[in-house]
Amino acid sequence: MSVGRFPVRLALLVLWALAFAVAAPPAAVRQAGQAVYNLWVLQGNRMAIVCTGTIVSTEDGPKFLSAGHCVSEWFRGRFYISRATDPDQLTRVHLAWWQFEGIWRWAYGDFAVFKLPETFKPEAALPVCEGLPEPGEEVWAWTGPLGMLPILRTGVYSGEIHFPDDAELEEAIGGMLFADINGAPGSSGSGMLRLENGQVCVFGIWVGAFTRGPSGAIIAHIPKVLR
Repeated sequence: MSVGRFPVRLALLVLWALAFAVAAPPAAVRQAGQAVYNLWVLQGNRMAIVCTGTIVSTEDGPKFLSAGHCVSEWFRGRFYISRATDPDQLTRVHLAWWQFEGIWRWAYGDFAVFKLPETFKPEAALPVCEGLPEPGEEVWAWTGPLGMLPILRTGVYSGEIHFPDDAELEEAIGGMLFADINGAPGSSGSGMLRLENGQVCVFGIWVGAFTRGPSGAIIAHIPKVLR
């Protein structure tokens, strides 16, 4: 009996391996994790990791991009980025532009852009995408959880959110982007990634999720200051 079952088990293992190979993220997406950092804040005597963020390339050099709600309560604090939880590896960054007016005006913007010190040489800086994914397109994000190195998550882009039967929700988040993807506390601020002309780029900022309704990521548009 065991001899007869062996080819079946072997075939199942081969099929599983093939499925895993197809589902594996492209090497360029895995390498994009080098541009992802935890965002820290120091205010008063409190030091804490608050969100995730991504170093993006711009005409004025690399900038660190995260979510506006990550800094809205701390905008007078001192900010740092790190790829580890060891404070000795922190790099100070300076908040340049940010916007967040609460979740009932979410669609108006939720972003934070930081200037990097001239002496800081990032391992990678990702370009901003020229366009958005097509619904059904595979997308990725390097996200929290808080206090840990970011991990790679894979999802599917769903398109813009609209609420034709709810004027209040439409005013709040109508036109924002959505992806079917798993997250965790600390995912906020993560750059949402896609492949555009074979190159990994950032098309949006992971800013939240529904407490009720569809599971996935609510995504803010890239701010015009980076375009």
